[in-house]
Order: sequence, then C-alpha cells, then structure tokens
Amino acid sequence: MDFSVFSAFDHSAFQWIQEHVWCGFLDVVMPMITFLGEGGFFWILLAVVFLFSKKYRKVGVTMAFALIVMLLVNDLTLKNIFARVRPFNFEPFADLYASFPVVDGKPDLLVSLPSSFSFPSGHTSSSFAAATAILLNKKWKVGVPAFVLAILIGFSRNYLMVHYPTDVLFGALMGIAYAVIAYFLIAKFVYPLFDKHVGQKVDAFFAKKFGKKEKAN
Repeated sequence: MDFSVFSAFDHSAFQWIQEHVWCGFLDVVMPMITFLGEGGFFWILLAVVFLFSKKYRKVGVTMAFALIVMLLVNDLTLKNIFARVRPFNFEPFADLYASFPVVDGKPDLLVSLPSSFSFPSGHTSSSFAAATAILLNKKWKVGVPAFVLAILIGFSRNYLMVHYPTDVLFGALMGIAYAVIAYFLIAKFVYPLFDKHVGQKVDAFFAKKFGKKEKAN
C-alpha cells in the first residue's frame, strides 16, 4: 500500500499537535496513558476480572474474543502485510523530530521506540476493541469511561510521535470492527457454553465461599 497519499495529512496533524497541544504537563501524563495500552494488558486484565462477575461475564467473553481477533488480524497479519515504517524512521518527517535529542542516530522520545511496523496502531485497536465490546453489551457506566480512555490512548500515540495519525484513525475503526465481529459472530455462540461449563461453576464456588464466611461471622 502506498501511504504517501496520507503523508500531507499526517504531517499537518503532527505539526498541529506540536504547535497547539504539546506542554510540560502532557509530557508527563501521555507516557502514563500510553502505558495502559501496552500489549493490551490493561484490557486483558479487565476482561479477566469481568469473567468472575455474573453481571459482566458476557462482557468479559466479548472483550476476550475481540482482543484475540485484534491480535490475529491486526498485529500478526496486517502490520506485516502493510509494513509501514514508523514516522521517526520516515525521512520526509525528519523535521518533526528536530527538537528531540539524538541517541544512536534515533530521536530520544518520551517513550522507547517501538520496533514493530506502524500500521495500524495496536494500542488503539486493542483499546477500541475492548471499549466497544463493553458498550455493545450496554454497560454504559463502564463502557463510556473505557471509550474515553481508548480515545486518550490512541491520541497518546500521536502525541508521543510513535504512530502516524492515520495509524490511529484506522486502528480505532478496525478495533470497533473487531468488537462487532466478536459480539455478533463469536460471543453470541460461545458465551452460553462458557457460562454453562465455567461461569456457573465460578458462581457456585463464590456462593459457597461467601456462605461459609457468613456462617463464620
């Protein structure tokens, strides 16, 4: 794929962020926000927690399958097919990194330089996949904050200059698509079996433990 068609937009978006958004406060906050999307671990942990709750179990199953689809399609397939170099390795964007010190020929950014290909953004895809999975199950009190966090994680990748803006935009759209696939084609059929053979046993275990605690009191 010829990504040069996006270069003008990406370059202009980066310039706008540098001129209007960069500040000392966000230099501290954005690395912490982007860390929450690292490897999808925050979302994986949240999905596991939901699996232990009868109220949120279907959410957890949907999230888990959405993240699995994301890993297989996004990180293991599309990144290698498109093989888009990171913006800090793209010579036409060298002027955007002029303000950073150089270490071993590379700009010393606020976070370590990723070694994987750039398109689409894995942080963004996993975050939007997980947040959309929650919203599809109509858990608004959790889903809305999760979606806001997904937006912040996606934006952090642009703020930190490790992804092109188009990486994040496409990553968000694809993350939503992964969640829809998980909700309608996978979780709908898998969840009843999961709940019957795993979920109900988990509920029985906790009910038994909870009953023992009440007797002890």
